[in-house]
Amino acid sequence: MQNDYSKDSKFGFVLGSLRPTVAQLTGRYDVAKKVQRVSTVIEPGMFLSTRDASPTYLPAHWSPFIHPEGKLYFHRNSGLSVVTDAYLYTSEIGEQICAWTSVVEKLAQDKGFLLPIESVELFLQLDGEDCNYYFIDRSTQTLFWLDRHDTTELGLHPTISPSHLRLALEIQYWAHVENFCMHVGGVHPRCLEDLILVFSHALADTLTSKLSTFPYEAKDCEKFLGLLTASRDRIRDGYTVSYVARLWGVVAYNRYETHFGQEQSRLSRDTSILVEQETESNWARSIVSLITFRASERYSKRLNELFNDKFVYGSDWDSFMASCIKGWQNVAFGSVGLLLLHIFCFFLPVYPLLAYLSSSLVALAFVSSAFLVHRHESLDKAGASPAHDYLSTVCSPRFKFQGVALVYALPRTFFLSGSLFAFFQALFILCQHFCIISAASCVGVILSLLLAIHYATSDIQLPSPRKWTKYFTRTKDEALMV
Repeated sequence: MQNDYSKDSKFGFVLGSLRPTVAQLTGRYDVAKKVQRVSTVIEPGMFLSTRDASPTYLPAHWSPFIHPEGKLYFHRNSGLSVVTDAYLYTSEIGEQICAWTSVVEKLAQDKGFLLPIESVELFLQLDGEDCNYYFIDRSTQTLFWLDRHDTTELGLHPTISPSHLRLALEIQYWAHVENFCMHVGGVHPRCLEDLILVFSHALADTLTSKLSTFPYEAKDCEKFLGLLTASRDRIRDGYTVSYVARLWGVVAYNRYETHFGQEQSRLSRDTSILVEQETESNWARSIVSLITFRASERYSKRLNELFNDKFVYGSDWDSFMASCIKGWQNVAFGSVGLLLLHIFCFFLPVYPLLAYLSSSLVALAFVSSAFLVHRHESLDKAGASPAHDYLSTVCSPRFKFQGVALVYALPRTFFLSGSLFAFFQALFILCQHFCIISAASCVGVILSLLLAIHYATSDIQLPSPRKWTKYFTRTKDEALMV
């Protein structure tokens, strides 16, 4: 719902619509205006402490504050607390903000809202003639509005219960506190102590379990614990408020994703708790797995684990991508070495078709691995957000990650195929230099060795010898029946 105030004539300008927004969708990091640096005249004694600078006027009861990141914002310290990042030093903008403040206060009064000034704060953002707004309540650590709105309309995440919705609103609350932290007067000691307890438990959890649902690794938890513990003497400082709010925002979002306190929460990273919207088609999985020597199956399984319920842990993604890039690089190095061995094809009695196949496949292995390394360099150590965007883009509604897994497995598939044909080439040369019996014996030994290695390292187990002997022996009970 949008409220139109264009017909209100008590202001000297047109007021458009009052629209709801949330703290993370205010475009804080957008560049609204670019400036040009120029040469400036420095007046005599311009910044001398004994001389008063030219006054810069603000509306009554408004004060400027600078966020630790450098963002300028303004706070009204009389009556209902109001904050805005609109540039109030421009008189027209200041008048608009004051007008919208009066409009929102009057609207809240007409709707019967009781707004305690010690805990409620209003955010206003000009958007042309319109104005975006939301309220925060510090006592409940949530956002609220004056009209009824849907989560989709506000850009909030979908929820499953009122308590889950409260977590979604708490994420926005901490984003607001982080963005407007300098006028607050500090954080409550209990707030800091609770955050220390959260990270203390997270440290123990990540040290004792590889499937902890906390978003930070143990080494990061240790650093944050040191920072938070040292901040106990600085809880009144706006800088402390900023990073405490940011960390609480991360915790709140993680609790939202793990369904903290809900009927079914996520207690392990590999646990799926959401209903699958689409069913994965598996008709091509076995074929692709066979062609790629089961390499694609491993990639597909790992990608599905990483994107469990469409949520990504940054540390897991960084580890996976580092492993992929290292594997592709190893294939590239091995391909170069195997290609160099093909020089001997000019001097030995080789079978041309095998030489062409092996060299072509090895060359494809080198090219595909080099391309994949180049393509994924920007995703190495990228963290959770870029990884989520990438996985959301490449995930197929029908086949999930089967296509991506096939592409990831191509370099190794080409290399192993090329190596296999090179091996056949070596056997061909061997047969030309030895008698058939010697060559066959050598081939048999090599194949037996390869089968033994495959059996020893494979999860496919051959039947136990006891299962074979039972067909040739009788049990005691069977003997008595004769």
